[in-house]
Amino acid sequence: MVLKKIKKSCDNCDSETQLLIESEDYKSWKKGRLIQDAMPYLTIEQRELLISGICGTCFDDMFGGLK
Repeated sequence: MVLKKIKKSCDNCDSETQLLIESEDYKSWKKGRLIQDAMPYLTIEQRELLISGICGTCFDDMFGGLK
């Protein structure tokens, strides 16, 4: 297992999050696998940050919550 460290900043508030993701899972997602299937160990908020570039707090403020 090879872990990939990803630093991602929220496009809205610039807060930075560091994620540890298995490299093969990241590649699988980039090739089209659903993120929740490729990386089920990430939280909903972490997956949303990768997909949209918006952190969980900003997403909740904009859309009323992820859950």
